[in-house]
Amino acid sequence: MREGKFQPWNALTLPVVLLLLVSCGDSSEPQDSKEMVRPVKMLTVTTDDGEQTSRYPAVIEASQIAELSFPIGGVLQELKVVEAQTVEAGQVIAQLDSRDFQSSLAQAKANFEKAEQEYQRALRLQKENAIATSVVEQRKSQREVTKSQFDSAQKALEDAVLKAPFSGVVAVVAVEQATTVSGGQTIATLFSGAGFEAVIDLPADYIAKARSRTDNSAALMLAAASGEKIPLQFKEASLLADPSSQTYKVRFTFAPPEKLVVLPGMNGTVELTSRSLEGGDGMVAVPLSSVLSDGESRYVWVIDPETMVTSKRQVTIRDGIGETVVITEGLKAGETIAGAGASYLAEGMKVRPWSMTP
Repeated sequence: MREGKFQPWNALTLPVVLLLLVSCGDSSEPQDSKEMVRPVKMLTVTTDDGEQTSRYPAVIEASQIAELSFPIGGVLQELKVVEAQTVEAGQVIAQLDSRDFQSSLAQAKANFEKAEQEYQRALRLQKENAIATSVVEQRKSQREVTKSQFDSAQKALEDAVLKAPFSGVVAVVAVEQATTVSGGQTIATLFSGAGFEAVIDLPADYIAKARSRTDNSAALMLAAASGEKIPLQFKEASLLADPSSQTYKVRFTFAPPEKLVVLPGMNGTVELTSRSLEGGDGMVAVPLSSVLSDGESRYVWVIDPETMVTSKRQVTIRDGIGETVVITEGLKAGETIAGAGASYLAEGMKVRPWSMTP
C-alpha cells in the first residue's frame, strides 16, 4: 500500500469503531427505575354509629313441602303429573288400579246390608219376646263388624286416588306408570310456590349477644340475582346447637319477587343488620377486612393523603360480630387507611387509589 494514498474503508470503519466503544463503556452506571406504586382501596375512617352488619350463607327451602304417597299398595294405573307442573289443591296426582278395591267394597257392602237386616229383624222379635237377648247382642255385634269392614273397604277405594293436599309445583316424580308400589312409597314431591324460607346457621357468639342489639332487620341476596335485597321475616330458631359446627339453625320466610324464579336448593346470603343498645359512643369503625394481625397485635395501614405513603399503626378493637369493627385506640375519624389490598403492603410503600380502569 502506497503511503499517503486515501483508503475508502478508513472513512467507514472509524464511525463504527467509535460506536462500539461507546456501547461497550462502563455499564455500572445506575439506570433510572420506575418506583413501584401499589393500588389499594382507600377508606376514610368514620365515627361508629352503633350499627352492625353480618352476612351468612343461606339455602332456600320451600315453606310447604310434601312427599306424596299412597297409604296402601297396588299397581300404579295412572300417573297424571310431570315434574315442574303446577297443580291445584285436590287435583289428582296418581291413581292405583281400583278393580280389587271395588270388588272388596261390593262384598263388604253386601255383608253389612245382610247383617243390618238380621239385626233389625232381631229387634222386632225382641219386642214380641220371641228371641233371646243373647241372640240380639250377637247380631248387633255382627252388624258392627261388617260395618267396620265396609268402612275400611270404602276408605281403601278412596286411598287408591292420590290428590294434591295444597296448590303448588311438582318438584319430583319418583315412579313410573304401571309399576307396583307399596304403601308409604313416595310417588311425587310437591312444594308450594307461594312462600319460601332462607335457612342459615348462626354461630354461638352471635346468639349469645342477641340481647345487646335492637332494631334487627334481615334481607336476602340470591346468588342468581346479585344486588337485589329481599326482605325477610324471622320464623323460628333451633335452640340446640349442631354438635359438629356449634351453630344454630335459623329460618326466615319471604315472598319471592314476581320477576324472579325461586326454587328450593338455591343459594344466597342473609344480611343481618342490628344496632347496639349502647348506640354510637364517639369511637371509630372500620371494615373488618382492613384490620390485619401479625400474631401479637392488630394493625392497619394508615395512608398519608399528601405523600400517599403507608405507615403501620397498631389498633385496639372492641369485641363484636359483623363486617365492621369498632376501634377503641389507634385511629381517629377522618384518617385514611387501606382496605382491599392491605395484606400486600409494607412500611413506607407508595400507593395509589385502586380503580377498575388502568
